[in-house]
Amino acid sequence: MSRCKIWWIAGIFGWLFAAVGYAAPKTEVAGYVTRVRGEVVSEAATGRQMLALGHVLYLGDRIVTGTDARLEARMRDGMVITLGEKTEFVVRQVMGVTPNSNNSIFELAKGVFRSVTAQAEAKPQPREPCRVETPVATIGIRGTELWGGFNLLDAGARTLDVVMLEGKGVYVESAGKRVELKRAGEGTMVKGAGQAPMLTKVWKEEKLQAAQRTVAW
Repeated sequence: MSRCKIWWIAGIFGWLFAAVGYAAPKTEVAGYVTRVRGEVVSEAATGRQMLALGHVLYLGDRIVTGTDARLEARMRDGMVITLGEKTEFVVRQVMGVTPNSNNSIFELAKGVFRSVTAQAEAKPQPREPCRVETPVATIGIRGTELWGGFNLLDAGARTLDVVMLEGKGVYVESAGKRVELKRAGEGTMVKGAGQAPMLTKVWKEEKLQAAQRTVAW
């Protein structure tokens, strides 16, 4: 085979390589979709795609759910996250995915979520609690099940409610103040940016059920 033909074939393969966008597998896999209902998309630097059962989630993905939609995802740290409708949720960091990532960090821009962390015996506990950052407060999670979200019972688009459903403890921090949720059914509220969390109290059954419905299937 002539050298010219070899270079021509090599050029064709190089063009195909670039055209299909083939690259080394992405290593920053954060988790996987385990359940989905309705229109749910992920937005990333590489584009926007509809999510379906089994799809991979990467660090940096922004997950957006539509009307009456739901998403459940299992992250690589063992946490299971459920998103309700009209929610925007960003995967910032997942413990163990990148070097020195000793906790997981997410962002709730709007909407509602429920999270269940891995059992303590399944993985070593992080040196820091898992965190969910929101526009009004930070939620710290220490091995537990919780619900958090905005506008519960029409409280307002910037009013954040958080309740511990089960487990070891949750904190909510804003405006330099922190409150601790220490028992199941205990919750707090932050009434907007710059506001401190309200004193904790056990939620009434009506409010607790309303929160659960937002992430029910």
